[in-house]
Amino acid sequence: MKKVLVSVCMAGAIGLLSSCSSSKNAAAVSTLGGEWNIIEVENTAVVPAPRQDFPFIVFDATAGRVHGNTGCNTMSGTFDKDAKPGMLNLSALVSTRMACLDMTLENKVLKALSQVKKFKRLSDNTTALCGQNGKTVVVLQKKKMPRL
Repeated sequence: MKKVLVSVCMAGAIGLLSSCSSSKNAAAVSTLGGEWNIIEVENTAVVPAPRQDFPFIVFDATAGRVHGNTGCNTMSGTFDKDAKPGMLNLSALVSTRMACLDMTLENKVLKALSQVKKFKRLSDNTTALCGQNGKTVVVLQKKKMPRL
């Protein structure tokens, strides 16, 4: 619970400071490779409902494919792996349609991801996904790999 609270506070601070409007120091799409927790959607920290998964997204930068979980259902799609630095268009996103007790988070995540046109690395482990206007719609936090 303590980790979730720290992530929520960090997400709020990052969300207020982040914007994708500047192309200065834009990162290559390949820097998105790997698995990310979705910690903020539309300036609101993500708090899954009881018995709901924490949403995440996985970027396969080599194949230009994306998949993940929106809180209840799984989703997948594609993106241009050769896009200009800082540009990201998640296209052809599809998701399973299981009935969930609470679809609020699911709907917010899918709506926000459909708006993504740009991204900006905020730190080594956080990234903002932004709409066409440069406004942050999703904040991601890199998942830590388990120690063997």
